[in-house]
Amino acid sequence: MAARFVAVPSLAVVRKEDFASTSLIPEAYARHITSRCLPPDHAPVHCSVSGEAVGSGVRLRFSSKVDGLGGPAMLTHKFFFVDGEETRERFHVVTPESPEVTTDLLVLFDGRERDYCHASVYDAENRLLAVHAIVFDKDGRTTPYPFTQRYVSPLHLGRADLTETVDDTGRRVLRFTVGLTGLTEPATVALARQGMGWIERVELTCSPRQPEVHLDLPLDDNPLLACGDWVLIAVDEQDRFLAQTLVTVQSAP
Repeated sequence: MAARFVAVPSLAVVRKEDFASTSLIPEAYARHITSRCLPPDHAPVHCSVSGEAVGSGVRLRFSSKVDGLGGPAMLTHKFFFVDGEETRERFHVVTPESPEVTTDLLVLFDGRERDYCHASVYDAENRLLAVHAIVFDKDGRTTPYPFTQRYVSPLHLGRADLTETVDDTGRRVLRFTVGLTGLTEPATVALARQGMGWIERVELTCSPRQPEVHLDLPLDDNPLLACGDWVLIAVDEQDRFLAQTLVTVQSAP
């Protein structure tokens, strides 16, 4: 029997306009939290990070604190080391009496001067609560990754959404749709889906007459899909940011 999947968004779609007033990734993504497990604050989780050199590596310490808890809750700390194509996860229980939890990680350097990772916090339904891009060097110094306007596309973003639908062959698909506004000539948009160790990228053309493009993630009979966290992202022809969202893929019952 062919595998069938369900995909649940981990947060709402982040748009290029979210970086108009900030270069901090945590602030931009905090506007799109959809958690149903924790207090409905704008940013219910507050994070901090520090590092220190240890032998031939660095010990990273990532902490998260939840305000306004009414009872115990489960959190997951996830770390994605982009260059090393590695992920690590830790589960933590937070309570009103102990709302702060910490994960310590040892990262080996092997002659490198610096590295970076994405450090994220998820709730019990695997919905994103906070994400930080952390740059650290061999001496244990850490700094946030500044997402300045040079990484953001100047194109005008219109539609950007994620829907489940049926394609022309009758398969269920998760459709990531992106549209541009104010076009006077064609513009290239690259849409990609990314999982650990796997990237599928297609370059499509938006035009004044057809300003929208989409990328389908087949949920039925798809041998190139697996359970886990997937990123859907849209960038322009110079890889500058337009929109992004995250989904959790699970086996269908």
